[in-house]
Amino acid sequence: MDHFPPLADAKGEKLFKLAKDLYAQGHHIKALEVILDLSFVKGNDKNPVAYLHGTIFRDLAEKTEDPNLKFTYLLGSVEIFTACRPFSGVAALSLINLAQQLESKFYYKKALDQANQIVGAVSKLEYLKHVIETAESKLAQFKNGTYLVEEGSDDSEDDMIEPEENQETESYFVRGLKWYWSGLNVDKRRNFMKVSIADFASYVQRLYGEEGRDALEKVLGSVRKHKRWRFWVCRSCSKEFSSAEECKNHLEQEHGAGFHAHVAMALAQRISESWRCMITSDGGWEPLDTVAAVDMIKTRLLQDMKAFVYENRWSKDLPLAADEERSKLLQEIRSLLVTFCGSNILSCSVIDWVKDLVASHFEKLQLSKHSLAECGLVDTPQSICFLERSELNQFLDLLKRIKCERDDGTELVCRAVDTFYNPTRVKEKIDFDMNFSSLLLDKRLLQCKIGQFDEEGAISFLNPNAHYAKANAGGDDIIFWLTEKSSGDEKFQFPRPVRAHNLDVWLAVLGAVQFACRTMGTQYYAKKFRVEHFTQVLVDAKNLCIGEDERTRNTPDGQRKTYASLLCDECEKKHLMIDTSNSVSTRLYCSAVVEVLKGELHPKFGLPELEDCLNVIRDHRDVSDAVVLNSINNLKSVMTNKVPLIDSKIFLTENSRINLLNDLVRLSVFDYRSYILPPLKEFLLEGIVDMERKAKVAAAQADCLLDEEEMKSQSKKKKDKSRKDELAAAQALKLLSENKQDKEKGSGSKKKRRRNKKRTSTSMPGILDQNVERVTSPSPKPGEEDSMEHDQEEAAKDMQNMPGEESPSKLLEPAHAEGPPPKYNSALAMTLKALCYNKILKEYLVQNRNQFYDHREERVPCAIGNFFTAFVSKQLKEGLYSCLLSDLLASIEEVYSMTSHAAELLVSILEFWPCWECPEIESLVTHILTLEEYERMSCSRCRQKPNYPGQSSNGIVMAADAIRDLKCAFGNIKFEDILKMIRMEEKMLCDLKTGGCGKANFVHHIISRCPPIFTVVLEWEKHETEKEISETTKALDWEIDMSRLYEGLEPNTKYRLVSMVGCGEEEEEYICLAYKKNRWVSFSHEASAKEVVGNWKSVVRFCGERKVRPEILFYEALQWSKK
Repeated sequence: MDHFPPLADAKGEKLFKLAKDLYAQGHHIKALEVILDLSFVKGNDKNPVAYLHGTIFRDLAEKTEDPNLKFTYLLGSVEIFTACRPFSGVAALSLINLAQQLESKFYYKKALDQANQIVGAVSKLEYLKHVIETAESKLAQFKNGTYLVEEGSDDSEDDMIEPEENQETESYFVRGLKWYWSGLNVDKRRNFMKVSIADFASYVQRLYGEEGRDALEKVLGSVRKHKRWRFWVCRSCSKEFSSAEECKNHLEQEHGAGFHAHVAMALAQRISESWRCMITSDGGWEPLDTVAAVDMIKTRLLQDMKAFVYENRWSKDLPLAADEERSKLLQEIRSLLVTFCGSNILSCSVIDWVKDLVASHFEKLQLSKHSLAECGLVDTPQSICFLERSELNQFLDLLKRIKCERDDGTELVCRAVDTFYNPTRVKEKIDFDMNFSSLLLDKRLLQCKIGQFDEEGAISFLNPNAHYAKANAGGDDIIFWLTEKSSGDEKFQFPRPVRAHNLDVWLAVLGAVQFACRTMGTQYYAKKFRVEHFTQVLVDAKNLCIGEDERTRNTPDGQRKTYASLLCDECEKKHLMIDTSNSVSTRLYCSAVVEVLKGELHPKFGLPELEDCLNVIRDHRDVSDAVVLNSINNLKSVMTNKVPLIDSKIFLTENSRINLLNDLVRLSVFDYRSYILPPLKEFLLEGIVDMERKAKVAAAQADCLLDEEEMKSQSKKKKDKSRKDELAAAQALKLLSENKQDKEKGSGSKKKRRRNKKRTSTSMPGILDQNVERVTSPSPKPGEEDSMEHDQEEAAKDMQNMPGEESPSKLLEPAHAEGPPPKYNSALAMTLKALCYNKILKEYLVQNRNQFYDHREERVPCAIGNFFTAFVSKQLKEGLYSCLLSDLLASIEEVYSMTSHAAELLVSILEFWPCWECPEIESLVTHILTLEEYERMSCSRCRQKPNYPGQSSNGIVMAADAIRDLKCAFGNIKFEDILKMIRMEEKMLCDLKTGGCGKANFVHHIISRCPPIFTVVLEWEKHETEKEISETTKALDWEIDMSRLYEGLEPNTKYRLVSMVGCGEEEEEYICLAYKKNRWVSFSHEASAKEVVGNWKSVVRFCGERKVRPEILFYEALQWSKK
């Protein structure tokens, strides 16, 4: 960066030098803060500042090991370098880095376009040639279908078997504080929750100096004024907002986070809500008899009858046609339109396109568009049902070219934001007393841990005595809360300025939003403008030709000009009238005429020089009228098809912009509680430690006083009893001398009896108790390990002969130990492994690990409890794992005849999953895996709406062949839409017993409980080919939207596939596929049979080649609050 000339502004040059020095020292956040202060620089001074800004992002991307964060930084750098024309080459480098990380066709195209714009002018830049070669090669592979994802090596171990390296156990310090806390009375515990603001401020000043004191005063002043802890901060200009909507509007209006269209642009319009309702309603998408309908319409018009009767813009008066092929085409069209509505990408241009097609169809039968409008057949999707097969196929081809997804990596940015946003969320409420002199901690900390986050951050002013009077102070979780490590960004801690919080990722996401706006404007809207201008030229050219025909008919003796010569004369005329204001428009007009005269099938949208265009036009003056007219019609048809496709891309980009903007707003949240909690906890911890120390000192002083009193009393008695003591000592010595040998024998037998008595009264800890033993017992010193091992060996030998007990060493023997090998069932093992890869399940088990109930009288629940207790306590080593698995298998065989099907075993596990010790806690299966579903039916004939009771289930079961058939039939369709369509086949009869009519009706599935884990079971025929398995797996999606499958949920209730169980080529050979460290990994019975599969496309290929039939799919909710 030293090659840049100094900034013209002296103040700017000083700040810029400071930013460069901070960057050189590795202080990226501070350097970015200074760069934000340089926003006042103008002209060429912006270039070096922008280059430094983008370079910081590229450097951060190179240093981070988080792929999501790496992608976010690179995307932020793209916008910065693209905005500055001199650095477009570096933008191409960032784009190719994004493409290679995401393996995205979208970014390969962007990188190629960016590099091609520069390499012609600067041919010496070899790195740009490399970008072009790489992008062209990858795009060719995408086009030819030969592109393959490279699979990484597996350098990680199985998380389920191996415990984490940084496993933390409860320290002696924490146990000591808990012991002291349990000894305090209730009043002292409640008083501890009241924190003096003055004392806390003194502590902050002592620890952080005046900077800390000022920061705390700012916090207290803000919360006292606004009565809330949470607010939104724009990191760019430091403005604060009280709501997310205010922050979003500010970012859109002031910082380029919203797309502002040019006046001349024709903005893409989404369909109206009424059209959305018509398309998604249960209307009859059945083929209609066009000829009979035309007769009906003409009759109604002649007799001045009323229009057809419509219900939600669908009419039952129109005549149906028995045409199975048209019916299939209509259902496929409906499915795509519903999908587009769900993705919010269906544009008015698609509806206008099909309206024109319908109007043309009726014009052939001599029925005008005006007549259709009078009958109400224009503004309804039912008009599509009049189209013939060829026209339906034409419309279907257009819809299939519309993409529902955009591989722009928005989900990676969302995950990166989650890693920054989630640690700043706070669960504990903090209030104030009436005089604003004390902080009042959340009274729930006195009883138990707090499950839900406080997203409001509202503050109350309370009477402390009344507030804590009824608080249950029986728990000790407050000690854990005080001693746990505070979450959050370690680079940002109190008392740093709020502006520095998440500044790097905040600016990167802002750049991503701005880049989405730039893409909409410079790419899609610019192309749409060219298309519309080109279309207008074609319309004008055709009108010119038609006008010449009319003139010739009116003046038959006049000389007729050819269409080509007319267009040539028009271009010459525009050339003579050219000035600086319309030169571009004239060049566009002439270039369009060139495309017409040359008979191009697809326009190139170039902008050649005007003289070059005129020369080509003059050379084509002799083109026949038929060729010109045919070329105009062909190009107009091509242009008409392009508009809906461009609009859909605009909407996809707009969806990405909205998602990125929402992420940016989340990053803008700042909670003062997370800011002051670390020093507040340190202050409270220091206070309770000091209280414990004083209590120990007081107890020691009391013991010393007691000892002194006893010594005084004993010294007074000693004088009076000295002679008696001497006589007693002499008598004892004589007795000892007489019975020496007998005493030694008696001593030996007593030792033996004492040892046996100790062994009999001590119960041996079971397998699952060992975690408690290890936590509560002190670790041996290095010199004591050998003696402890010797003692344990002898104790084990002593216990071998005891009736009714078994040695722990036997319970922990590996599978290759002496004796018969443990029983093994592939389906059970892989099902358990897949369950253990559910993060939400594991967190919930850990959260309630102290509530495991001992079901020793019930073998199956006991075996399941043993397995998952060992899993949560991270003791599931290979030997213990085999024993627990064998025990669970044997216990299930006692109840059921053993099966090798994973789905049936999963039902057995869920049925016998043990309950918690505390009855108030909801059972794990109910809380994590159960959904409450209601079926509702509205009879289309008699309008009855019977209410049926809700049903509980742990997921849904679907036929694999039905999923495969729908995917093959519809192609571009989401997995949740396939499931919904299959469930639409289930119809319910209108009950005659309750006054119904007996008609079969569609069923609406409404869900009142959205489980954190959603399970899908696929049923297979067991004889599928490799192609059939691959096609079925292609139908599955890594991420699904439950709101599309069930009614009653918020839109975009996303679930993500985390693990699945599949059956191999051999019927009893099962494997587990789990998403681990940003890639899919497969597991089987053998310890070495662990293989990195790669991304989701690789999973599809893996299942097809290995003939693995996915049977159980576990989806996790992306947003789930721990309760």
